[in-house]
Amino acid sequence: MHYIKLLRPPVIEKVRSEPILKIVLAITTDLGDAYLSPRDPIDLVVVGAYTVQKDGREQLVPVNLTQRSAPKWRSGMRVLKIDVPLPAHPITTVQVRPLNRQLTAMGTTDIWPPTGQGLIMTAFSDIGQKDPVCFRSLRLPTPDNQTIQVEEDMGDSIARHIWDSGIATASLIADMFMVNNSSNSNGNNNVNNGVAMPSFRSLLQRRRQADSPLKILEIGCGIGTLGIAMARILASCSPPSPKVLMTDLPEAEERARANIARQASAPGDVSSILDFESLDWEDGKLGVFGEKVQAEAWDLVIVSDCTYNTDTLLPLVQTLSAVRQLSAEKNDGGGPKVFLATKSRHSSEREFFDLMEGEGWAIEEESVIPLPHIDGEAKPIEVYLFDKK
Repeated sequence: MHYIKLLRPPVIEKVRSEPILKIVLAITTDLGDAYLSPRDPIDLVVVGAYTVQKDGREQLVPVNLTQRSAPKWRSGMRVLKIDVPLPAHPITTVQVRPLNRQLTAMGTTDIWPPTGQGLIMTAFSDIGQKDPVCFRSLRLPTPDNQTIQVEEDMGDSIARHIWDSGIATASLIADMFMVNNSSNSNGNNNVNNGVAMPSFRSLLQRRRQADSPLKILEIGCGIGTLGIAMARILASCSPPSPKVLMTDLPEAEERARANIARQASAPGDVSSILDFESLDWEDGKLGVFGEKVQAEAWDLVIVSDCTYNTDTLLPLVQTLSAVRQLSAEKNDGGGPKVFLATKSRHSSEREFFDLMEGEGWAIEEESVIPLPHIDGEAKPIEVYLFDKK
């Protein structure tokens, strides 16, 4: 996949007394390590939105700001500057996306199951904000138009950004639970286009007493994409809603908490079942956890895009084992399984699996999620369910 990345906040300037919106962007991979190099130029559209009152409620009205002339992203580009005139209405939010709907990732069904579209993810930004953040929005297949919406830092670094594995896994889980996956005409269960993972699915489906929801701990949550997606998707199923605690280093807290708060203003508010707590794996490997981690017997630990740094693999694996031991002590010997989603970026990451085996973890299920890709060789997302006897 590729992502439209806003490199700085959109600004409004006067040019010959007319208000002009200035946008600076790039289209890159999730880590910004490769620019999109399409065979043919890709037309983009800039859509602004202003607010009106209708039936006592605020509604956003979209307006195409590039109707006269579509900006184009061409092979070899590293940056694109776009100047668009503004309408009379004050624009509050702007989005930049491909003009061709087939190229645009607007919903989870554009990413999984594979459709040949969903190649480029849209960027959104509020106008006039002080913080250099933009946000991503991915529609879920629900009647009330719920979305997975998370904000990230602007710019082209890898810190506090959305990554491939979280988005791909969220799309897989949405397909598992929000799309009709009932038995087919032959009486066989739908196998989700090759990613069945029955044990993982069964674990997520499990509903115990109403006062004992599924407890999910995320390790290395980043901006919170996967944890928030799982909370939103599973909460839409039969009650009770899950409890999701996201953890990462202290520098991740501001963006993770901002994204938790963002859920309160979206349809299907799940902010109350989400929380954050700082966790350094150097502490975790020693069994040193915060009060929120210690308070629960966790059913599932999720990890997404955390194996790229080989220097942290050992403390990560030891932290997973320590969490299991902590939960097992609270749950009469039963500990959580570990779900891993990763995009292999270099061969040294395979050390993670050797370390897991050395700690007594075994792969119970595994599969792959192919990523939409418009140029070059696409690397899939690998997903694994680990258990420890």
